[in-house]
Amino acid sequence: MPGRTDPALRCPHCHSASILIDESRCEACGTSFPAVDGIPVLVRNPESLAADIDAALRSNPAWYAQVQPPELSSPWRHHLRKRRLYVEQVLKRELALRGRAKALRFLDLGCGDGTNLPWLAPFAERLYASDYNMLRLTRAKNRNTGATLLLGDILDFPALDGAFDVVFFNHVIEHIPNDVGALKSVARILAPGGLVILGTPNEGAWWWQLAYRRAPQVRASTDHVHFYTADTIASKMTAAGLEVIEIEHIGWGPPDWHLDGRIRKYKIVDDAFEFIGRRLMPRQASSLYLVGIAPAETKH
Repeated sequence: MPGRTDPALRCPHCHSASILIDESRCEACGTSFPAVDGIPVLVRNPESLAADIDAALRSNPAWYAQVQPPELSSPWRHHLRKRRLYVEQVLKRELALRGRAKALRFLDLGCGDGTNLPWLAPFAERLYASDYNMLRLTRAKNRNTGATLLLGDILDFPALDGAFDVVFFNHVIEHIPNDVGALKSVARILAPGGLVILGTPNEGAWWWQLAYRRAPQVRASTDHVHFYTADTIASKMTAAGLEVIEIEHIGWGPPDWHLDGRIRKYKIVDDAFEFIGRRLMPRQASSLYLVGIAPAETKH
């Protein structure tokens, strides 16, 4: 509502709980923030953000502009369905353990084009979605999920300590140079005992490192800066103060980036790789999901 502060957000300048989200303004320090199509830009230095985006556009235009296909339109739609079903299962289980059907405040951190928002919305009393890319946020807004959208910097995220009961951090961290800093931000904004579900490629596994060795041009062009295994990302989550309670490997395919997308679009092929991979190469999946819990005691 206009004139009312948002209960989860803080000003990136004065860190007060005084963001008037509909006015894109901090009531405490008086700072006004840019907004695009009603989406506030809640960063300390919007000019620096614009320079970063310009640099990204020059080095890798697809990073900023390429449309992210929804599940049903993706060549990996059967794999994406398996990932979604797993996350839905975790949310139902963990919310039930907390005596809730929905999280009071739920954040999709690094939401991209918002393709996950329609199926995340039923798990949230109030859904928030953030990205560092305004083009993607405007696409997310067009999905009309009712989410509160904002542009924010993960390393200086404009949310209060303990603001969110659940953070969904899906296939984002591999793009962030300061990954431990990003995970510490997640730990800070989670409520005590709050839940983070983190997804990332399992590209540090030898099977997918083989795929990169077979196609060095793909490695040279990727915007991934980290190549995790379950052990390496779990250790970083622990270092950031999160307790890892579950690790899931999902999705197997051939170690060939081009062939993988061409043949796994067929359900029988994707299911066959899943069946064989789980039994013969359980740690060589294409995707990892880690479930983490913020400490129950006060963190700050």
